[in-house]
Amino acid sequence: MDKEIKDPEGILKVITALFGKLPAYIVNSEKEFPVKIIALKNKALIINTSLKFPTRDRILTVVHNGSKFLAHFNLAGGDGNGIEILTPVKIQITAASRQGARVEASQIQTGMIVNNIINVNDVSKAIGFDDKKVDTILLAYRTKLAKAFPLSSIFFAGRMDNRLRLMHHYDKDIFIVDRKEKSTASPEFFPFDEYLRIFENSKIPDNFISEICVPIKYKGYVHLGYVQVLSEKPLDFEVYKQIQTFAGAVSRDIINTGVFQESRDVCQVMDLSMGGISFIHAPSRSFSRSVTLNGTILFDLNLEAGKKVTIRGIIKNIRNQETNFRVGCQFYNLTEKDTQTLEDFLNVGKEEESKTEEPTSENESTSDSETNEGHEGIESTPNDSDEGLSETAMDENSIVDPFANQLNDEFTDTTEEPK
Repeated sequence: MDKEIKDPEGILKVITALFGKLPAYIVNSEKEFPVKIIALKNKALIINTSLKFPTRDRILTVVHNGSKFLAHFNLAGGDGNGIEILTPVKIQITAASRQGARVEASQIQTGMIVNNIINVNDVSKAIGFDDKKVDTILLAYRTKLAKAFPLSSIFFAGRMDNRLRLMHHYDKDIFIVDRKEKSTASPEFFPFDEYLRIFENSKIPDNFISEICVPIKYKGYVHLGYVQVLSEKPLDFEVYKQIQTFAGAVSRDIINTGVFQESRDVCQVMDLSMGGISFIHAPSRSFSRSVTLNGTILFDLNLEAGKKVTIRGIIKNIRNQETNFRVGCQFYNLTEKDTQTLEDFLNVGKEEESKTEEPTSENESTSDSETNEGHEGIESTPNDSDEGLSETAMDENSIVDPFANQLNDEFTDTTEEPK
């Protein structure tokens, strides 16, 4: 079923429909790595990646309806620190196949379970209502923060403001040592030039030259707010680490209030890979509320005693198995720490399996039509995220184009992504 699209309009239609709305990967050294899609503008795709490439050619992939889309791009520009502007060349369409070996739960002597499931929409809804427990925690932390840093604040709301939107889409904290000295900026943090545009549109007095702004996140994924510190003198890295720890404490205590209604169901894991998972879920009330086809969910995956990772994923299929449901979920841009923990766990499983049984060619080519949980079987694109780029980071009425010097045409479209 191999096909190729070279028509510019056809290419843009595919990119608009899929990239930024589904988990995307970038090919490097014949391997695929998750890539952050920031926006589609001026007929070019803007991405964020820490990978280094020997040439200006880029290949990004997504999987949809059992097909794999390989989009070929040329590097057109960027900031040299991970932000790249890519112009499309062509798109190849092939049959999707599972990437990486699946580990059946029975192959590993451990009781893998999934629990604390919550839909990302429910996370945002939860902080949109007044809650006395949350208000009490925020008041206590604001008081504590003000004693150490008088020019500080904590933003916490059901909808993101401009600063939080951009931190979400660039996936970087703001750490500006000296706004008037670009040489003090680090590529590890929010882009310096983009920060200047934020500052110009803010009400911050010009005498403040230094800022630290760290997001408050739900389990490392959903942006709930941020801790902000301003200074008339340069702030150092030690202060940044303090604010980072402080933001983590705020998040932890708010989660512990129980304001986020996570499912209490404990689900048995059926199989697991680096790309996805399938698990059994009982037909409970929390199931009908949280588990919807193409919905984005967060959950804790307990690998073994004392080892747990928090997963963000998109539900690709739900199969009725008479008394229960089997849910297939594709992972969506896991944190670096959780990715490493999961990879280490699966590698151990492979080593143990290889000691007992050599894989047969039949096992290696198991049909994805029967065992595609976590990868294929997409019937529609996710539409349950309220942090999509179409209404957030790339709103041309509120944000100056960070790549205006390289791309001067009007926006052609923007992309959306699950949280």
